[in-house]
Amino acid sequence: MTVGRTNKRLALFMGLAIVFLAVLLGRTFYVQVIAAPALQEKGEGQSLRSIALEAPRGTIYDRDGQALAVSQTMASVYANPRQVEGPAGAAKMLASILEVPEQDLVEKLSADSGFRYLARRVEQSVGKQVQALVEEEDLTGIGVCPEVKRVYPKGALAPQLLGLVGGDDYAGLAGLELEYEDLLAGLPGAQQIISGHEGNRLSTVSVREAEAGADIVLAIDADIQYETEKILTEVVREFQAAKACAVVLDPSTGEIIAMANTPVFDANRYASGDIAESDRRNMAVTDQYEPGSTFKMVTTAAALEAGLVTPETTFRLGKSITVYDVTIHEAHEEGVPEVRDLTVTEILAQSSNVGTVKLGLEVGKTRLVEMIGKFGFTEKLGVDFPGETGGQMLPAKKWSGTTIANVPIGHGVAVSPLQLAAAYAAIANDGVLIQPHLAKGRTEPWSRRVVSEDVAAQLRRMLTVTVDDGTGKLARVAGYKVAGKTGTAQKVKEGGGYHQDHVVASFVGMVPADSPRLVILVTVDDPATQHLGAYVAAPAFADIAAFSLRALGIPPTPVE
Repeated sequence: MTVGRTNKRLALFMGLAIVFLAVLLGRTFYVQVIAAPALQEKGEGQSLRSIALEAPRGTIYDRDGQALAVSQTMASVYANPRQVEGPAGAAKMLASILEVPEQDLVEKLSADSGFRYLARRVEQSVGKQVQALVEEEDLTGIGVCPEVKRVYPKGALAPQLLGLVGGDDYAGLAGLELEYEDLLAGLPGAQQIISGHEGNRLSTVSVREAEAGADIVLAIDADIQYETEKILTEVVREFQAAKACAVVLDPSTGEIIAMANTPVFDANRYASGDIAESDRRNMAVTDQYEPGSTFKMVTTAAALEAGLVTPETTFRLGKSITVYDVTIHEAHEEGVPEVRDLTVTEILAQSSNVGTVKLGLEVGKTRLVEMIGKFGFTEKLGVDFPGETGGQMLPAKKWSGTTIANVPIGHGVAVSPLQLAAAYAAIANDGVLIQPHLAKGRTEPWSRRVVSEDVAAQLRRMLTVTVDDGTGKLARVAGYKVAGKTGTAQKVKEGGGYHQDHVVASFVGMVPADSPRLVILVTVDDPATQHLGAYVAAPAFADIAAFSLRALGIPPTPVE
């Protein structure tokens, strides 16, 4: 009895298994043979497409929170040409909306490609018009997606400083956009979608959201930057100069409050073809020139630091001095007596070439080279800006007998405007040089002592005499004591030697002189109607200083 029941159950189970296998085989046969053509057609009518989701770049702010560079969401119009029916008709309808030549659209829509952009980063209103047209006219294979555009709200403010973005990945290509690319860029996302035969989206398979880039805050003051650019533009116009630049520096922190260049142009047009490559350069960082008389401070600092002289030490000077086969004359010999006695303070204040060469001979090559190195003229300062120059000077072992006659007065050595501003900032900061920087809080700036606190104080007093009674009188600022130095350096010819009528006029100073809060450098390249830094650059310094002092709320110098 038991065996019979077991056999019946086993037969039932095997019968069910045979039926299940028959159904499975029949289904397989149906799918692979009978229904295969229809399923294949349906599958070919669908496509899996990945669309990149751009990450908004971080915002660049000035020190007071004013936005200098922002990301704005725009619309981009794309197509899958293989799904577009009637490229010519679609192009005709889209051309007027996108403001793209109709023939260009026909070529893109007729391409043997699965994806082509028809227009990128257009206004969102344009994207909405396209989307409405696609729905109204049932245009297959055409769609709209969001993309990010970099916008500079201040327009013609600090274009050489901010730089630009571009390329397929919309990355930083110049300026601060390039310097801080890793922070500003963020992480792009991606979206995978399945589209039907008519190009319509059937479903979204996956989405990886884009991560916005980090914001950065600059030490730049937008108002001071604007005023500095305005003043430089007027200087270039008045003296028919090639260009000009200026640096406004906080000597106690190394923060760059303004870094201006001419010509000024709208930062949103940085990449346009009508802006010359040379005009895009941030010459304060990337260019170098022979500093001329502004370099005499370095020679004087070396003599004071070595204890060879005091500010009151007197030298008997002639109208010229000969070192080996080189004779150095005073820049302006008219009215200069054949023999005169000048203190070290007067040598600096009157910008005496002969007196400075004598100081250089007292200091000697070894100590002068050491001091030049301490001030940072032979290396990059490491400022957070791409393309920084490190200055230029012959190695000490290659100096000839006459080099010691040229370098003390700022010839035979090349520096960047930023390097010179930083050197004077060290004197303003009691002898300590702090690394200049543009962004706040990104890195800890390095610092090093260049001269003693006493020597720095002596130099500030001496440079005050330069403005009160010497060559820098036009750099005075009402209500404030100013310390500084003029410079007029002949430009070097490409094949060697110096131009007689092509110069760089400059002034660099600090204010208030007794406790400096600002160091300001102005350089004017190739002024035509007047050459002397005392007349070209010193008044611009005064104008920039007056505005900056008011803007930052720095109180006037107490009356003694």
